[in-house]
Amino acid sequence: MPTTRAMTQLPANENFFSTILCKGKEWVIEQYTNNLCALFPSFSQAEASKSFLHHIRQHALPADALQLATMPESATVFVKIQNVNYCVTWHWIDENTEYRSVTVYSINNESFQNAALHKEELDVLFESMHDGIWVIDGNGITQRVNKAMERIAGIKAEEVIGKHVSEAVEMGYTTTCVTLRALEAGHSVTMFDDYSNGVRCLNTSTPIFDANGEAWRAIACIRDISELKTLQTKLSKYELEAQVYRDKLKTLEKGQAEGILGNSPVMLQLSQDIQRAAHVDAPVLLLGETGTGKTLTAGTIHKQSGRGEGPFISINCGAIPSELLEAELFGYEAGAFSGASEKGKAGMFELADGGTLFLDEIAELPLLMQVKLLHVLDGDGYRKVGGTTQLKPNVRIIAATNKSFDKLLASGTFREDLYYRLRVLIVSIPPLRERAEDIPLLVQHFLTSANLKYNLRKALSPDLLSTLSQNSWPGNVRELRAAVDYLVAMCDQDLITPDYLPPHFLSANKNCGATIPSVTHINMKDEVENLERKLIKQALTEGRSTYKAAKLLGTSQSTIVRKAQRYKIGLIEVSHNLS
Repeated sequence: MPTTRAMTQLPANENFFSTILCKGKEWVIEQYTNNLCALFPSFSQAEASKSFLHHIRQHALPADALQLATMPESATVFVKIQNVNYCVTWHWIDENTEYRSVTVYSINNESFQNAALHKEELDVLFESMHDGIWVIDGNGITQRVNKAMERIAGIKAEEVIGKHVSEAVEMGYTTTCVTLRALEAGHSVTMFDDYSNGVRCLNTSTPIFDANGEAWRAIACIRDISELKTLQTKLSKYELEAQVYRDKLKTLEKGQAEGILGNSPVMLQLSQDIQRAAHVDAPVLLLGETGTGKTLTAGTIHKQSGRGEGPFISINCGAIPSELLEAELFGYEAGAFSGASEKGKAGMFELADGGTLFLDEIAELPLLMQVKLLHVLDGDGYRKVGGTTQLKPNVRIIAATNKSFDKLLASGTFREDLYYRLRVLIVSIPPLRERAEDIPLLVQHFLTSANLKYNLRKALSPDLLSTLSQNSWPGNVRELRAAVDYLVAMCDQDLITPDYLPPHFLSANKNCGATIPSVTHINMKDEVENLERKLIKQALTEGRSTYKAAKLLGTSQSTIVRKAQRYKIGLIEVSHNLS
């Protein structure tokens, strides 16, 4: 029985193969093998056009003809002529005269479908990539760009395909041609690239070589680093928030009062004193220098006490004129004095009812007000200014001062009986110089807070942390926090070094000599690295490239690239050939 293949009439051109030599843009046929009339029925040596492209347009589908006319060297295009499938490819014989060799051969339907499916699969993969792809040939002519590239650069493929890649720069789409650099260098090259729509990308281009070792293609992979920066910013924020919660957890694990940072013996003692004071509903006297955190301590005692759900009212006795202090503390009735509100006003004692009243700078309280405050503490209550009703508040008093009560009592500026009434519980807050071992922890806490506040990711160099730890800090914790905020705000790089310390800080340390480290505290490796970082950063700024920076510093380009990456200095170009 004959096979199906034997019974089917085969197309006349099923095994067609021809090599055609053409010249010029229209591929004018000069020589060929086999009879082209079998390929193009209208072809005649005497009458018909000699243009290969003309016959393709006449006999093939318009889309196939257009693809063939624009296809690059060595590529393959599938065309259908009179229901026969053909593969067409070409190579230069002499590029200067546009003399090329065109090969045409037929393939069966199964091979054609497999080849078409393979090409379609590659096209889908190419267009589905999230990173941009830009392909040029060995002459710098753009062959393909994918949809991601159109999105990233804000271009249309038809605007650049078939044109020299440098025209993209001339048209203002991009600032550099990394693909050309890769062709010239003969190896992969990575550069930062800025596009006209404001997108900044990391562009890596790799050359592809033919059998003769000539650069045949260069393919660039372009990644939008603005997306990465957004993700990095979010990640940094979450890391900083996690650090804050870890610090709180450590505090709870150690049984310390919330908000009290430090592992020094004096801070552990302070934490115990706060917890004891919180559990007893009696007046508390806080003693400590300016900036040690008396307000924070008072707030912590209030939160941990049985009054924690009630109001916490704070007043600075030294910030209010003495003639207004009584009205502020006790309030006044309507029309009590000239200029008084018609509705009257509640005083601090009334506002703090059921909670805690914090009297900061209690030593500044005038003697007359000291007497009235003593009456309240003794349970006699108070009257509002202009009022007749005796009010007895349900308020706990916490007072604070940065002055010596021995001197105040000796000078008669503070009543001794009031002092004894206030000092039922005494909590002494140590100055920062007495707990220098806590400074690194405090610095990290303030740095985390500042980074979250300013949406940054700064870190302190070891030598800067050492300098901060050795300072006397007369302004205590308040001064330390202000210094960290200053460093974060003023430093223009991620790693903060001592160079960014404010002038008054350096001047103070120069005068006292307390925080300038001696030779025994200097780390030679750190000092050398700091000097290298400054020199490389300056050379890159002046030279605008790693090559020129290397010449300025009298070293190799690979050394500049390697060290710039190590010190996280922004690069103009990073070559992959670092040998």
